[in-house]
Amino acid sequence: MYNWRKMTDAQRRDVLEHRQLSNQPWHSPPQSLAKCWYHISAACDEHAAHIVKSPERMGEFEATLTQAITAEAEELLAWCILPNHYHVLVHCMGIDRIRKALGKLHGRMSHE
Repeated sequence: MYNWRKMTDAQRRDVLEHRQLSNQPWHSPPQSLAKCWYHISAACDEHAAHIVKSPERMGEFEATLTQAITAEAEELLAWCILPNHYHVLVHCMGIDRIRKALGKLHGRMSHE
């Protein structure tokens, strides 16, 4: 489980302050113009429903996800899709275009 949701406000402030003092990103990956590898994951922890409810839907989601990523990344090396979360490993020139594509994908999925 994601620990941030279990923390008190004081604990969250302490963790955020530590990350800032350590020059670590607060939450999002650091922005860069160099080609980098990014491990991206997304989960549906807040809802009882799963991201995908059938093997057919999982296949459709896999095709949609990989298409969205390959349209923006230099390379999609690996991915893993499970009923309530997924992981992708991408190589790209910064993460902004990938984040935007995934935001649109998640928006469309939430309406479906």
